[in-house]
Amino acid sequence: MYLNPRPDVSSLPAAYADYLTHTPITDERVLTSSSPSWGLVRGYLRWRFGLHTSLPTFSAGRWLFSAIEPWRLKLDRFGRHLTRQRFPQPGRLLDVGCGNGTFLKLAQAMGWTAFGCDPDPDVIAICQETGLNATVGDIDVFASEHASFDAITLNQVIEHVPDPLELLRQCKDLLKPGGVIWLGFPSPAALGLNVFGQAWANLHPPYHFCLPAQHIIRGWLMKAGFAEIQFMRRGAHASADWAKSNRLEKVFGTHSTPLMRGRSGQIVTDLLGSITSRWGEETAVIAINGS
Repeated sequence: MYLNPRPDVSSLPAAYADYLTHTPITDERVLTSSSPSWGLVRGYLRWRFGLHTSLPTFSAGRWLFSAIEPWRLKLDRFGRHLTRQRFPQPGRLLDVGCGNGTFLKLAQAMGWTAFGCDPDPDVIAICQETGLNATVGDIDVFASEHASFDAITLNQVIEHVPDPLELLRQCKDLLKPGGVIWLGFPSPAALGLNVFGQAWANLHPPYHFCLPAQHIIRGWLMKAGFAEIQFMRRGAHASADWAKSNRLEKVFGTHSTPLMRGRSGQIVTDLLGSITSRWGEETAVIAINGS
């Protein structure tokens, strides 16, 4: 899916003047809450991703969430699938489009030496105020660091850029041989788009320039030189998108099928996201630098 017409280069910065990432960093409750439920979450994340905090951590979480597939998949996406099985010794990570730095802080707790970049100086100021290693600018600011990163993540980024293939090529240049790229972005095959139509929250004009189907993103990754491309199941994830889309229906005055726009639609989407990677609200994909 493709936005037409698009904001031009001169007007685009004005669209982001009050963007949603301008709020000060809000620590994920996994890094702040001492409640037993979050202790179980930390138990799973410690086993799966090497998360380290001083908060109570219960190893039973490993077994609990491993047994509940939608939640396991949700937590795996939370860690952007950068598991300890894949990375026994986490190295250098770059989060492109890091926003206010929420994931940078989590990545540090997972053992990564984390760097971020974002073209928005306001969000980078928020990162730097909290001691995070973040730089104003696009991925170009790291152009001199050829083959220096073990992992690069792009969460809700690829749909915002005018030339996605060029961005993927730049990522490949910065990755070490065998390094990993991870992307998460809205899926044009989502059930939510069929339910809500123009009120689907993930259309998000004028910010989203394109929403690539899986065969398109696979083609881009292959052209950029990536291999071992895997689309990941998303698990439980639809509630926030459903709530936003219901609010937008009121704005647009549109009316989706009552049964599907409520809890039933969320459940169906979460089940689909647990069974297959094809029809979730979001595409999550991971690939290896093949050179």
